Amino acid sequence: MMSQPETPSDPIRGLAPSATPAVVYGVIAIFLCLAPIIGFVLGWMAFFRSQQAAIQLESDERLEGHGLQRAGLLLGIAAMSLGACSSVIWFVIMCVSLAGG
Repeated sequence: MMSQPETPSDPIRGLAPSATPAVVYGVIAIFLCLAPIIGFVLGWMAFFRSQQAAIQLESDERLEGHGLQRAGLLLGIAAMSLGACSSVIWFVIMCVSLAGG
């Protein structure tokens, strides 16, 4: 028996491919945000993947994962902010300690 090809009106739904990695990167980034540079880079990756998920969700109405996309976006922004602050603080501490102050 031959199956019919999928049409856009089929009720088959799936998760946006970039939604879950956005949250995973975001959670790891929050845990590692006190490590210089690492938290910022992982936060940027979470932000980037959440933007990819937003594009995927917008282009295909059958995809789900709006909540994961938003969570990845917020976690990415928070991790980038905290990672940048911790990197600046560590840089200042290193400069002061090397200057002998």
